[in-house]
Amino acid sequence: MDVNQILESTDPSHLIVETRKRADIVVGVPHHAPAGTPYLPCAEHSDSDENTGFVGRYLADRLDCCSIIACNTTIDANKHLHSDYTIRIAKWRPRVLVEIHGHGKVRSKFDVEISCGSAAFTAYSEALATTIDRRRIMDADLADVSVCGCFADIYFKATKTLTITDPRWLAYHIELSPRLRKPEAGQTGRPTALAYRFCDHLAATLVEKHG
Repeated sequence: MDVNQILESTDPSHLIVETRKRADIVVGVPHHAPAGTPYLPCAEHSDSDENTGFVGRYLADRLDCCSIIACNTTIDANKHLHSDYTIRIAKWRPRVLVEIHGHGKVRSKFDVEISCGSAAFTAYSEALATTIDRRRIMDADLADVSVCGCFADIYFKATKTLTITDPRWLAYHIELSPRLRKPEAGQTGRPTALAYRFCDHLAATLVEKHG
């Protein structure tokens, strides 16, 4: 299977590792499943992050950076230091890790939540969110997308996510609502153009902040 076929597959436990020009920034997607597959075959983290693999891979292409996507995984890949997912990230020795996740817009009031794993690093997540907003508000199709990087205000804080709290790199835990990663409600298929447009702004912001 090619990469897109793997991302569309419901077969368990594929790991997509792609090496690109940059390894100082790495994009990780630990909980991908295709749209229409809301659960992982994993007791620890039953909810999947539908279609995040497509979004994360597009972001990595825009940044020309290394990426890793865990598809339909049977373990919670970013909660274990010895998972193939985490070991591969550590081998790249990045300065910055960007992890793409998905939420259902139920527990969070924001379309995008950004955390660096602790209140001590909220300045980084808030700065990223502010710069994304500066770019986003000039894009009419994204004008009503809400973005928050304030640790006190977000729901998905990622305080127990080992890849995010690892001191070897600065990590951004980015949660996307369904409109930024899935087609219309109840449908299967790849993300809409809106998701990729948001990624364009996210990529530009990461380059602005981290070179």
